Amino acid sequence: MGFLGKIGDVFYKIEYHTSDAPEIKGKRFEDHVENLFSKQYFKIIEKTHSHKTNAERYVESSKNPDFIFEYMPTREKFAVECKFRTQLNNQNQLEWSYPAQLKRYQDFAYHRKIPVYIVIGLELIFGDKNDPDYEETESFMFNLPLGAAKYPALYESIFAKYERDYDKPFFWKNGKLY
Repeated sequence: MGFLGKIGDVFYKIEYHTSDAPEIKGKRFEDHVENLFSKQYFKIIEKTHSHKTNAERYVESSKNPDFIFEYMPTREKFAVECKFRTQLNNQNQLEWSYPAQLKRYQDFAYHRKIPVYIVIGLELIFGDKNDPDYEETESFMFNLPLGAAKYPALYESIFAKYERDYDKPFFWKNGKLY
């Protein structure tokens, strides 16, 4: 790689760690989720392509969930779709998808005969209306089986049941992801 390529890599790394752009935040969350799967127990079978790759030439498999993992001790496979959100909608719902995308994930689970999990990161910003410089963020993570995420927008009474520690490694037990 030439000098200019190395400079481009440095700028990408800076943007990756500092940008508030939704696609960059989403990529950071996806990378975080991937790192919560131990290499000792989980093998990545498939992974969707990057925004850069798809910008050059779209890869149709990018419509599939972000990851297909294999739990190596039992060879069971499952898919994970990562979503990162920073707010609830005006009805206090978590909009994680849209109808056509939800249908694609349902079709994927049916045709591949593997479970699909939706891992959602939610970063809420709290502030003091009297002090615009004061902001506090709190991060949450939810791990929903696709069957529980029946709608593109979910009420808290649904997604709150699947809350998990943001930094806790995932594990697979009795055919379920925890």
